[in-house]
Amino acid sequence: MVQTFPAAERIKSRTVLETVYEKGEQIIVHPFRIRFMRYNFEEGAAVKFAVSVPKRNVKKAVRRNRLKRQIKEAYRLNKKGLLSQINDPSQGLALFLIYIGKDDQTYQALEDKMKLLLDKLQQKL
Repeated sequence: MVQTFPAAERIKSRTVLETVYEKGEQIIVHPFRIRFMRYNFEEGAAVKFAVSVPKRNVKKAVRRNRLKRQIKEAYRLNKKGLLSQINDPSQGLALFLIYIGKDDQTYQALEDKMKLLLDKLQQKL
């Protein structure tokens, strides 16, 4: 399986993000909160993903952007189990991950928590 994170796998629509945030289920594994729901995407991938690092928690833009890059990389490397579980592309999955930590984490800690989070998500589906 190719471990890429193309633009087709990103949530770009504000309405999709608002719907997932308001109506989706959530799982919390500190420092992450993930909101997810089944969503029928017209085109593109079966699983779409978005990341948010709130300014309230991480003040400096440089740190926020770095955290977003690290989170996306951790997701990219560990998404294969989740993708193999979604067989029917018409029953897609929208994921909205929110960083709720206050301090910086090492990449290894973020990746370990991402693995744990994705395992919990797979069990819940």
